[in-house]
Amino acid sequence: MRLFVGEQVVDVIRPPLSRYAGTFGEWRKIWHQLPDDFPLQQRHDWPLRGADAHTILLRVVSEEHEETCFVGVRCHRVRALPGAIYLHLPKLGVGVPHWAISATLAALRKLAEEWFRVVRVRVELSLLGYPERLESVEHRAKALGYSVVPPLEYAHTLLVPLSPSSSGDSQDFHRSIYKNARKIERAGHVLRSIGDQRYAMRMADLYEETMRRTNAQITPPDMRAVLRSAEEHPRRYRVVALFRDASDDPEELLAFRWCGRSGQYAYDLLAASTRLVEDGGQVPMMPAIMLNMFEWAHSQGATAFDFGGVLIGDELHSSPVAGITRFKRQFGGRILRVGSDLIFEPRNAYRLLNRVRESLVSLIKEKERARNA
Repeated sequence: MRLFVGEQVVDVIRPPLSRYAGTFGEWRKIWHQLPDDFPLQQRHDWPLRGADAHTILLRVVSEEHEETCFVGVRCHRVRALPGAIYLHLPKLGVGVPHWAISATLAALRKLAEEWFRVVRVRVELSLLGYPERLESVEHRAKALGYSVVPPLEYAHTLLVPLSPSSSGDSQDFHRSIYKNARKIERAGHVLRSIGDQRYAMRMADLYEETMRRTNAQITPPDMRAVLRSAEEHPRRYRVVALFRDASDDPEELLAFRWCGRSGQYAYDLLAASTRLVEDGGQVPMMPAIMLNMFEWAHSQGATAFDFGGVLIGDELHSSPVAGITRFKRQFGGRILRVGSDLIFEPRNAYRLLNRVRESLVSLIKEKERARNA
């Protein structure tokens, strides 16, 4: 399918219906040829995309700039609206030139209008350190009929520069980071990079335990897919785990962190741990894991680590997860605004149904919070 957007041409490349289809080899070849900085969350093998989603590629071509770039869009089935789908484009802005962002937004609008089943388009802007560019994109999006809303995931992130000394004492981290890392080493606990599927169940248990500590009700992601990503793409993903007393038994796994790398950035993706108490006090485990992860990220070509969401202002004092932000801040770096979410709903009837559905979901969650309080 080909769309014409101003002076740009956008080809919509959909996956074959079967891996045995004649176009499957061509499909895989295109994905393998994508540039190194193509965002992890836009890839067809992104482990957290969900079983009910598939990914399409937009190939954006500009004759004026003599350039071609790719964007990966996830298509999700809407369970509450049988037959309907919504399009989700994460991390638009990473590795994409400015002209291609505008063309992509226009193409997604046209795609949603032509595909009758599409009820919503959600685009996550990610323009770290470019506030003027972000404002320009938001203005263009509004002109195309998008609504600009606060990001669903997080509005600010912590960006930590990486260097050859990122795992050593010369890096400008808080001294407690190195102190706690050495404490783990002296106790005989061991860090390992893992990819074996036998750790999946233990990782899911640790994740649930971590979520309970913050009163969050989140279904654990597919840990088998997380481990598979590190096993199959060791330059792109890594899972580092801490084991008690040098054991490799899954039950002795105390903490883990899953990170990824795309181009010059490494990303914090998932983490969980149990409580480790020794000599009458709690021992922080993540500092040792993070130093190991920084060393890996830098060895793969990353120059900065994107720590994910952090709290600012009053939230830092009132949120139950404020301790996570305080931990991240011990690594220095700069807090940057990530971007906004852009929403486009092409049809009035579906728009009304979406509003009713969202109101019902909010009401159910409110009642659950009141019951658990």
